[in-house]
Amino acid sequence: MQDDHTNSRLALLMRRQPVQARGAATVTAILDACQALLGERDYDSITTARIAESAGIPIGSFYQYFPDKRSVVRALALRSTDKFLTEVEEYFEGAPDDWRQAVAGVLAVHERMRKQDPDFGRVRFAEVMDNHLEDPESDHRRLVADKIGALFAARYKVRKGAGYRLAFLAAVESGGSLLQMADRVPSRQRRQVVATAQEVMTTLLAKALEKS
Repeated sequence: MQDDHTNSRLALLMRRQPVQARGAATVTAILDACQALLGERDYDSITTARIAESAGIPIGSFYQYFPDKRSVVRALALRSTDKFLTEVEEYFEGAPDDWRQAVAGVLAVHERMRKQDPDFGRVRFAEVMDNHLEDPESDHRRLVADKIGALFAARYKVRKGAGYRLAFLAAVESGGSLLQMADRVPSRQRRQVVATAQEVMTTLLAKALEKS
């Protein structure tokens, strides 16, 4: 589901984008190495030199594509977001008639991805640590809200006005914060927190999606 918006944001994060297969492989190695390190170490202990070493590339090759560690983490968050949105888009190919069930389905996609790839949550957490440096008009939650909002609007034939977009942004912001909380509570409490996220998101979206 990667589009021009995602690509333009990625271009802003990088010094330059690869134009050949070898360069693309280098960028992938950098991203994969950083993601693996996030699963093993504290965010603050990860350096550009360590990322380059783990990727098996010279530090100069790192700096050809990325200016610093933050840019790599944000690129990882974009990659993670893109994977999530692709899964959600596939889910909507057979989305239920009841939009409330679709909210539950989107959360189920998130939980399945987290279970399959524990680094999915770690990448989001690391990116949030630098979130104060992000452009508030183009952060990941706004991107998710816009994309998922468009899917709901198409499936349930709802007009996307300003109030509609705000409702989805509020739902994604609130639900995202609760999902981060779910990553911090004991595993036996996770289901309860995710259920709370579903309840809050459904409430926030009701006015936007209920047919009068």
